[in-house]
Amino acid sequence: MPEWITKYWVEWVFGLLAAALAWMGKRLSTRIKKEQDENRALRDGMKALLKVNLEKECERCQRDGWCGAVKRGTISDMFGAYTGLGGNGGMKTLVEQTLALPAVEGGYHHD
Repeated sequence: MPEWITKYWVEWVFGLLAAALAWMGKRLSTRIKKEQDENRALRDGMKALLKVNLEKECERCQRDGWCGAVKRGTISDMFGAYTGLGGNGGMKTLVEQTLALPAVEGGYHHD
């Protein structure tokens, strides 16, 4: 019996190590996939929220006929984040049209 153990112990140890590594690899792979799915959902949700807020702010400025400096910065920042998340489409045109509006009500400053 001791001869058999000494003859095959290395194979058993490496077999057990390989099985343990495969199991840990599978768990890690499952965890990574789950985190990727969650990140994708968060990214898509954030992109949708940015789009809704961009539309709302741009429509408000266009309705008013002007877009103040603070609002311009906010719209630019939101659009940058939106495009950074993969958003584009008609929002670029809407944002460009909004940022082309006069910076103050009536197109000039009242002192």
